Amino acid sequence: MKNTITILTIAFFLQSLIGFSQTDTTTICKYQEFALFITGQEFPASNTDTTIERSFWIEYQSKINEDWPNMDSSRLTPMRNWSNQVIKPQINDSLTLFYPFSGPDFLHAHVLFPNASNYLFLAQEQLGEIPDISNASQQELSDYLDKFYYSIRDIYKRSYFITGRMNTDLHNASIKGVLPVIIFFMSQTGHEIHDVKYETFDADGKFKKLKSITGRFSATECVTISFSEANNEKIKTLRYFRCDISDSGFAVTPIFQSFLNKLDTVNTYVKSASYLLHYGTFNTIRNIVLDNSKAVLQDDTGIPYKYFKPATWTAKLFGVYVKPISDFTSPYLMQSDLKAIYDKGENIDSLPFSLGYHWRTGEQNQMLFIKN
Repeated sequence: MKNTITILTIAFFLQSLIGFSQTDTTTICKYQEFALFITGQEFPASNTDTTIERSFWIEYQSKINEDWPNMDSSRLTPMRNWSNQVIKPQINDSLTLFYPFSGPDFLHAHVLFPNASNYLFLAQEQLGEIPDISNASQQELSDYLDKFYYSIRDIYKRSYFITGRMNTDLHNASIKGVLPVIIFFMSQTGHEIHDVKYETFDADGKFKKLKSITGRFSATECVTISFSEANNEKIKTLRYFRCDISDSGFAVTPIFQSFLNKLDTVNTYVKSASYLLHYGTFNTIRNIVLDNSKAVLQDDTGIPYKYFKPATWTAKLFGVYVKPISDFTSPYLMQSDLKAIYDKGENIDSLPFSLGYHWRTGEQNQMLFIKN
């Protein structure tokens, strides 16, 4: 009798493990299947509608296969080479990458910091969700791909998302939030998606899974994506927080400010940030970056040069510095001290790629600040 009970107990235990494994695999497959679908690699196997005529799918694949290699050769490959030659030898590039004002821009963050152990993104766009493609009709699938590809047009053309367009493109009935876009860029850069969950954290900084999303800035909610490079067992994490990181935003989320102040060991990346870090209404996030970063890579839309004191930071400048584009008219955004340094031309290295607001002219800059 005792042996029978033991056998039944073991059998039940194994069955429970198998059941859990099946559930977990289904979750992983859902997101990876979407990743392969949205990047034009594989039509979703879960969609068994035999009436679907796939000409729209072939057309979508042809657009991806044409546009992505063009961007890769003209922008991404020079960026990778520059990162290997300039960034990697001078800093610990395996630290968490902190990216305020990120939007869904995993693409450039990964190209410049491919060895980051994890990624922490902050922006105001909704967290988002992926659609159920298993039961979608041909029209639904076709419409989704059309709207999705339209939503990422600015990355191909300009290298950054325009905030006003994101508010429309990523907040509609089809393309919901940043999640689909981040997954697209992960998959296109050779990653596999393992899991997606929605989280918040308590006063001790411990993350807990959310059953539902409020969408409020004050709720400190994030979407957490677990992913890895293809054929690599090391799992990385990207956490995207929907948040207001102005001083007034932190005033109603002190727990979030405390969480960021404890980051301690990060590299920070800032690009096309609307010059918000120049204003007195963003003092808190500016100080968080300066206090907790081991290195900062940014263009002139980030923290003004004057805040990087020579006693604390070593500055390495690249490209050219010109006045902000016409969208930003405040005369206070032009940094006279930075202009004087660039005009002098000493120890200014060239920049072999164009990334940022001056995409039409290529008059771009990058600045790498390394904490002494």
